[in-house]
Amino acid sequence: MVDVEQYDDTLQDNSWLGNYGTPDPNSSISSIPCGGCGALLHCKDPALPGYLPSELFLKRSNRELRVMICQRCHFMHYYNTTLEVKVSADEYPKLLKVIRTKKCAVILMVDLTDFPCSIWPEINSVLHPLTPVFVVGNKVDLLPQDSKYFFTHIKDCLLKAMESTKIKKENIRHIELISAKTGYGIEELINKLHNIWKYKGDVYIIGCTNVGKSSLFNALLQSDYCKVQAVDLIQRATISPWPGTTLNLLKFPILNPKRKRLYLRALRLKMEQRHKHAEEKSRIGQFEMTRNLKYATLQSHIGRTFQSSKNDLFMEGKFKKNTQFGFDENREEFKLSRWCYDTPGTIQPAQILDLLTTQELLSVLPKKIISPRTFILHVNQTIFLGGIGRLDYVEGNTFIRCTIFSSNELPITLTHTEDADNVYDELLKTEAFVVPENNPDRLKHWPPLVSKEMEITGVGQNESISDIVLSSAGWIAIAAEKDERVLLKAWNPQGRGLHLRTPALLKKSVTLRGTRILDTPTYKSGRQAYRK
Repeated sequence: MVDVEQYDDTLQDNSWLGNYGTPDPNSSISSIPCGGCGALLHCKDPALPGYLPSELFLKRSNRELRVMICQRCHFMHYYNTTLEVKVSADEYPKLLKVIRTKKCAVILMVDLTDFPCSIWPEINSVLHPLTPVFVVGNKVDLLPQDSKYFFTHIKDCLLKAMESTKIKKENIRHIELISAKTGYGIEELINKLHNIWKYKGDVYIIGCTNVGKSSLFNALLQSDYCKVQAVDLIQRATISPWPGTTLNLLKFPILNPKRKRLYLRALRLKMEQRHKHAEEKSRIGQFEMTRNLKYATLQSHIGRTFQSSKNDLFMEGKFKKNTQFGFDENREEFKLSRWCYDTPGTIQPAQILDLLTTQELLSVLPKKIISPRTFILHVNQTIFLGGIGRLDYVEGNTFIRCTIFSSNELPITLTHTEDADNVYDELLKTEAFVVPENNPDRLKHWPPLVSKEMEITGVGQNESISDIVLSSAGWIAIAAEKDERVLLKAWNPQGRGLHLRTPALLKKSVTLRGTRILDTPTYKSGRQAYRK
């Protein structure tokens, strides 16, 4: 990214998002590979390989793009650091065992659209028996609210999912639901970190690939949690070698939450509360008038209580070309600092992200609030989610309602189970499934679908009892008659991350469905989100 040093973020507003530039989800992926990693250049999503900020990508000719490298490669090349490091699943526990010897707290990030698959089940093996854990469920902005108990129920589901990690319940000090993308819940998380962990030691952000770890790190960097109040990420954060590796990772100094600072912060938050409520009321009104889901999206402002003084060593000037990365952590001001660390990420064996191309990832990963799609399924019928998920209704006495939560770019296909294999093989050769991409070279390497049987007992047609989790592709909530035993068979590539999640995460979403379309198994879209 040879032009990144010339990018002037003063043209942006004061948003913390400006530090990485801004993405444009509606743009197209170029045909030009990054000169560093070979990923196709784009500005759609910072989490995907080949990303460039839209300010640098748009309006560039192919000739200009050919001499550019992606943002991730730029940071690696010029600053010997990375925005999000990924390591193999085998190396992951070896790297994180360093934390066991530290007096620290851990922020464990979970992708709410991909759990339990995005929870590393062996995390307890790298933690000290007394390490406090703050569980953070990210991407709550993508979930449609289904009842007044939405937040409480999701926290309960997260806590239940944490049982598989064998972390002691008393060590889970807090559970917070956030959106690192929209800022929702970040201020509340900071309050808990200040009040519970205080300034007792360092903090490590842990999470699998694509949980939003780097986005949270960047959000905290722009907030009252960071003692540095410079304008650009490069001046605020510094790099630190990861023990036992050649990796250099980002970290920043944590603000010491002294009593006076907490008091001033509380005053700011109280002053902003009225404006926050007015904004929420306005968004609800806009949503009710337009039914546009962007107005129902959970979002919040991340503010700063403490502004930099003229003599602040981090405010000695705007970020200029050839500015040295970071600052000298050995200076007197930082010798006693506590630090917030980014850590390596990995794709867990239960995830399918590494099986997908960049274009397929863009189709699979939701970008806005998920719109539930509800269908009726009878015995010996099959439902396909694109070409990466399949559900067979094997045994039961009556129909079930299947509510699908996934990216709306993934099409739904219904057929008889006896025809399902042939239908799948035929549609793979067309554009119908969207994922996988339809080209001969891609299909040669596409893995077969592998199945797993699951059994549930219904509690009524107006409440989903369980979710059939199809790894990173999404999940299908099942509603069946009370006491009705239902046998299902779930499929996905290599059988990765097929889980029966009980209770269902959004168990009341089935009641928000619209009317049934005559002579079809499909329901119209109903209420997109619960409102009192």
